[in-house]
Formats: sequence, C-alpha cells, structure tokens
Amino acid sequence: MRYGIISDIHSNLSALEAVLTLARRGEVEEYVCLGDIVGYGASPNECCEIVRDLPVTVICGNHDVAAIQPGREIWFTPAARACILWTREVLTDENRDFLAALSPRANVAGAAMCHGSLPDPDFYTTTPEEALLSLRMMEGPLAFFGHTHFAEWFCHGGEILVPEEATRPQGGVCTLEVGYQYLLNPGAVGQPRDGNHQASFAIWDTEARTVEILRLDYNIAEAQRRIYAAGLPENMALRLTLGI
Repeated sequence: MRYGIISDIHSNLSALEAVLTLARRGEVEEYVCLGDIVGYGASPNECCEIVRDLPVTVICGNHDVAAIQPGREIWFTPAARACILWTREVLTDENRDFLAALSPRANVAGAAMCHGSLPDPDFYTTTPEEALLSLRMMEGPLAFFGHTHFAEWFCHGGEILVPEEATRPQGGVCTLEVGYQYLLNPGAVGQPRDGNHQASFAIWDTEARTVEILRLDYNIAEAQRRIYAAGLPENMALRLTLGI
C-alpha cells in the first residue's frame, strides 16, 4: 500500500492541489492528513472539501480545533488569531461539522498518527529529546507527526541511546530498518518553515518499507493573491515566498 502523508495544509488551495496531483502520479492509494487543514490561508472551505473527498484518515490539528472552539485562539500570535477568527466566520456548517468530528490520534496500518506528539497534540517536537516523548509511547516501529512545518525524521533503536535527527528540507528517502523506531514529519503542505518554500509531503510505501519526503513548486502568487483579497495579515502571504 502507498499512502500519501499530508499535514499543515493551512487553507493553501494552490499547494494542496499541486501535492495531490503529484501524489496521484506516484500511485498513492490512500491518504493520511495529520491536521491543520485550516488557518493562515484564505481557502479553508475549498481545502476541507478536497480532503473530505479523498480516501483518507484525518486527525485534527490545533488550528482545526480553534476554528470551531471559541477561546482557543488566545494561544495564537495576533496574526494567526486574526486568520482563525476570519476562518471561523467563513466556514460552512458542513465543514465545521467535519472538523468537529476529527480525533487527535489515529492508527493506520500499524503506524501511529498525531499532530504535535503522541502525548500532547499541541506540543512542538523539534529535538531528539522531545522526540523521545512520542517514541516511548509508540506501540509499533513507526509514527507520523506534523505541527512544526519541518520535513525531518528521528530514528531510535539498536545502540542509539538518543534518537538521531535527520532534517530533510530538500526531501529524501527514509528506509525503515527492522529493530528501529521512526518518528517522521512530512513537512507542511501549505506553509513550510524549514527554509524551503516548496510544498512538502511524504509517500509511505508499506511493502518497500520506505517513506519518501517530496518537495514541489506550486503557484505561490495565487495563494498570496487569495490572502490579500481576503484581507488577511500581509505576513501570511510574504512568508510563503521565504519558507519561514
């Protein structure tokens, strides 16, 4: 089975469409979405509807929760707060119900799926020591997470006492070796922050025992145009060009 692993779409329709086009060429059969379909960008309804129509397992991210639960935006920066308040106003009832029904974790083909970490969906996993929090909770050898918008993975096992971190801002292939645990972030579809402006996602091949992180160009100018037209904070458009 080949799974497309997507995360942190953040209402970026142009990026999502580009990623799904490439995923279909890669013969992806099913998808997993690690949360944050909405927030930041200007196409929350379109992105929700596309995800809903996929053969997909979806978990919720912190922006998805904030979009339907007033008060959660207090933890956001002023710009992020403005975006989520706007999102809350424009979401359709169908998409609001869709987001409300999402769970914080899932298991797909023996792999654990979470947004920030297995113990805490809002936690930012950025270091090997932080990765241990999830690795110690894993019941199997593989888990996927998002939230940081960084494409990377952590490997633990054998004689490795502290997980090894492999950052992959240009993409790369992780071969899943027996006897090791892997905690992998596919990067962000809609708002990469690892210095590469390209959209990011992964293809998990269960038979080949590989996870490939892929980066691709998309129509950033169109995503920015939509942000400006919606009256959202300017920095949400500018950062797309920089990958930060």
